[in-house]
Amino acid sequence: MRIYTSYFYQVRNFPPNLIPLSTAIWDPKWYHANRDQTYQFKDKRGVLNGLRAEIFAPQPNNDWCLHCGPEQRVKYDNDFCPFKIRYYYQLSQLDFCSVWQRFIALAEKIKSKEGYTDVDFALILHEAPGNTCSERSTIQRWFRENGNPIWEWGYDIMSPQEILAQLKQQTT
Repeated sequence: MRIYTSYFYQVRNFPPNLIPLSTAIWDPKWYHANRDQTYQFKDKRGVLNGLRAEIFAPQPNNDWCLHCGPEQRVKYDNDFCPFKIRYYYQLSQLDFCSVWQRFIALAEKIKSKEGYTDVDFALILHEAPGNTCSERSTIQRWFRENGNPIWEWGYDIMSPQEILAQLKQQTT
């Protein structure tokens, strides 16, 4: 089982065994077939839509800047963005082992129901990878710091372990 990050636009390109899990506060209406945020369905290609990973949704409060304007993006260096600092704190409160067990349990349930031999998950964000004002880098950092590689779906991004293995192979 692999965990990826991606964005809503890419769901249309997912294979059926790559399960999108929204991390958004509010999902696009199409993600729930124009129904409420609890509605789940399979699209015409067999991809399950409508699942949410609400523990990864940014928890808003009065002093969070959820949607910085262009002037804020210029003002803050990526590592010092107040939103990302607070979002990292939110993730650091999660018990990684419990979260991972939830992924495993969901994967087993989907494999059993759908007859898949393998299931991967994509944590879905609104922003594309090039947008630095996003939770993406914070989510990826949290997974890596907890010893689990995470990839951006659709890109050739290797985990640090894969890079080291490839470098070792080149030197022998």
